[in-house]
Order: sequence, then structure tokens, then C-alpha cells
Amino acid sequence: MNSKQRALEAVARRSPDRIPVDFNANPGTLARLMRDLEVSTHRELLDRLHVDIVDLRGVVDPIYRGAVPKEQDLGGGMKENWLGWRTRRMETATGPEDAACDFIFAGATTVEEMADWRWFDVDWFDFSDFAERLEPWTDLAVMASGASVFQHPAFLRGSDNLLADMALRPELAEYLIDRHTDFYVAFFDHMFKAAPGKIDILRIADDLGMQDRLLMSPAMFDRFIGPRLDRIIRMAHDHGVKIMFHTCGAVVPLIDRLIDLGVDMLDPIQVRAKDMDPARIKERFGSRIALHGAIDTQYLLPRGTPEDVASEVRRMIDRLGPEGYVISPCHVLQTDVPTANVLALYDTVNPS
Repeated sequence: MNSKQRALEAVARRSPDRIPVDFNANPGTLARLMRDLEVSTHRELLDRLHVDIVDLRGVVDPIYRGAVPKEQDLGGGMKENWLGWRTRRMETATGPEDAACDFIFAGATTVEEMADWRWFDVDWFDFSDFAERLEPWTDLAVMASGASVFQHPAFLRGSDNLLADMALRPELAEYLIDRHTDFYVAFFDHMFKAAPGKIDILRIADDLGMQDRLLMSPAMFDRFIGPRLDRIIRMAHDHGVKIMFHTCGAVVPLIDRLIDLGVDMLDPIQVRAKDMDPARIKERFGSRIALHGAIDTQYLLPRGTPEDVASEVRRMIDRLGPEGYVISPCHVLQTDVPTANVLALYDTVNPS
């Protein structure tokens, strides 16, 4: 099996020749890994770690031709991207991290205030040579990323404000969520049409859980989130593209709903969140949805020894495999994860 076949067997809840692996890291960690492992390209890094899935973001993107700068410096260490997200680079004990700040719609009180903003548009992107640039990656499972119906609106409004809107000012929440849903349906429809049959997975990311509970009630999910996810999922499935849904936190009460919406693979199985024991998740839901993740990034990867990591990797393969499981960290690898622990994870899966 090549990597594409291996990963898609797992997404289909079948048993590949070995457990497939996925990888994602923030820019500071990527740079360190490339230096430590003496590789010069992203492909060389994925090959060194035996990775089976490539996330296209920052690797193969449509050409941006938007009406505003793709990213602009606002001064004081703050930047704003084409989506309107404002971030500030923060120095931590282990390296830099970008943190969301200064939400542009935080003070809005009417739909009209938000509607008057310079909203992004799918016509800002040129897909004309997209399929050609994908060719070197098609032996891997190709994953498009970036769709969101809750998390991205929160980057413009602020999570607290958006959740309050859902309870008290539903017209504001619905406007923001629908603007993003409309855009992502159009954007990924354009992408899949530009490269028919070459994209295997669409990753939707909407964190819906905290460490010990949901971020919103199931009723709120059913009103605001589920119907919008349904639009994106149906569009992707119409193109033959599988869905991976990412949500951190304690989200067991929503998993049946996600399955009913057509989600093919659940990410990341945050093992330290309440009731998210991977073996129980596998037993209860594994016949209906593939699982992705389950290697702890809260304690194990940053603080454990390489031996600890290798032992946990073997344990998860035993508990969650051989069918319907892609092994991966529970979160984007950040600068607190030592290179030795990254190698312990990936080399344990494939020691060749």
C-alpha cells in the first residue's frame, strides 16, 4: 500500500497494512524539526517521519489575489490577515506562539454593522494551476483544511460574545456563522472542481468542548452548528471527499450527532478531557466513525520521555487499531514538544 491507500483504508474503517500517521506543527516547531532532522523541504520532513497525509495549508494553496493584503502589520506586534483575524506574537518559555487578540466585531450590536465590513470572497483566489501543483503530493492522502462554522466567526467576534449572541442575540450569531458557511462552501467547491479526484479529505475545525464539558448545549449545536456543517459535508461528499471533523475537549454528547451529519473521521480524541478515554470511544463509536489522534499533547509529548511516548504509541495502536485509526498528536505540535519525543512517536509506528 502507498500512503494514500493506507490512510483511506483507515478512514473507511478498514485495516491497512500498518496504522497510518498524520502530522501538523506550528511554524516554530516546523523550523526546529527541519533543522534538527537535517531536511530542507516539507516533503523531506514528512518522508522522514513516515507521514501518510499531507495538509495542503501553506504547502499547496490557491493563489491569493484578494482586495486586501493577505497579511498586514498593524503595529505594536499585531497583524491582521485577509480573514480579519488579529494576532499578536507572544514569547513563551519554549518559543513564539501567535495569540488571537482585538476581535474586530467585539463591539458590534447590529447585523448592519457587520454587513458593512469588507467581507472576503471566493473570487479573491485563483485556482487555475492548482491541480498541476498538487501532482507531487498525490501519493499521499491529500487533505484540504480550513473550513469552520463556529471557530472562525469567533476569531472576529470573540468566543464569549459569540456564545452570548447564540443565547441572547441569535440574529447576530446566525449572520456571522452564515457568512462563513457560505464562503467555505463556495471556496472548497471551487477547490474540488479545480482538482477533481485529487483531494481525499476535507478537515473542518470547530472546537466545541472544554476540558470537562461542552462549550455549548446540544440544543445550541442543533440550531446553530449542525445545519451549517451539513451544508459543507454534503458539498464535500458530492465531490467524493471524506470529512475529518476536529474538535478538542469533552465532546462525547455530540459524537452521535456528528456521525449522523456524515462525518467520516473524528479528530483528535483529546485523551485528558473528561470521558474521552480512547478505548471507550472506540468501543462505543468505532463501528460508525474512524478515529484520528489520541497521542496526548497536554502532558505526554511535552513532558514525557521518549520511552513514555513510545509506550503510549504502542498502547494506542493496540487499543484503537488495526481498523479505522490514524495515529497523530491530539493537537498541532507546539514548541514545548522536544524533537526526541516527536521521533519517538513516528519511529515507533514505523521503525524501518
